[in-house]
Amino acid sequence: MKKLICFLILTLGILGCSSNEDNKTSAFEKIDAYTTQSLTDISFINKNQGIICGTFGFLAKTNNGGKTWGVLNVGDKQTFMSAFMLNEQKFYTARIDMFVTTNSGTTFNKIESISGGSTIFDIKFFNPSKGLLVRAGSILKSDDSGNTWIKKYDGPTVDNLVITSDLVAYAYGGYTNNVIDKGIIVKTLDGGETWTQTLASDSDIPSLSFISDNIGYYITSKHELYKTSNGSTSWTKISNLPGSGSPTSICFINENTGYFSTDEGKIFETKNAGVDWKIVYNKTTDLIWKIIAKDGAVYAIGDNGLFLKKK
Repeated sequence: MKKLICFLILTLGILGCSSNEDNKTSAFEKIDAYTTQSLTDISFINKNQGIICGTFGFLAKTNNGGKTWGVLNVGDKQTFMSAFMLNEQKFYTARIDMFVTTNSGTTFNKIESISGGSTIFDIKFFNPSKGLLVRAGSILKSDDSGNTWIKKYDGPTVDNLVITSDLVAYAYGGYTNNVIDKGIIVKTLDGGETWTQTLASDSDIPSLSFISDNIGYYITSKHELYKTSNGSTSWTKISNLPGSGSPTSICFINENTGYFSTDEGKIFETKNAGVDWKIVYNKTTDLIWKIIAKDGAVYAIGDNGLFLKKK
């Protein structure tokens, strides 16, 4: 009998340990996005309403924080690399061409003035009329709701945008190979009219996150985390990022709490401003492309239709 009791205690202990470990790496839940296409971009206007885009013309919308998705017919099968939701009725998606809906996705129109050419990697809007996009490393601006676009920056190549307020935005990027590893951050204070380089890094910058005009974070291809408190005038290294996979996206929701994802399908969390990190999701090997936060909710997207939401 004593042997049986010891065995049961040992078994329950093992199960208990397994359950605790499982909970540590399950802070995010996987939700069906009704596709096996790779998801490339995500945009939310609040914690409930958002869109995701992906390969082979995939675009979907949610009104309940990702619990369910309505797949939309854009009328084109190109792999969309960027999406931006302006409001419940109007949103954009693009790659070679840009498409817009003004009726919540019932119909889409191609914006002919920007049609054809290199990939559009990012779209952001300050307000309903004034927007920015990145194409072929350059930044273009629109003052008429995206109908026409004018190039405003054509310096060292950037890939993505972060808008922090009505007039302030950042663009970042870089490139890495066996010989060269460089990154860049540029900034505008006048709504995209002029841009100033604020950082030349010795490593590619795959992701940048700002929680205000002045406080921001970036990660590098060398697994490093940096922080600015003065609007990219200067940067301080905070930590070396854990894990063997390459970091893909960084997202801070305040100065203490942040997340980063990897190409191995892992998500790490910090609660002390990036000094220490722990793994909070490790349930897939699919590459996680992007992690974002909106109104306290945290979402991530990746390959093979992967959509994650923080529990």
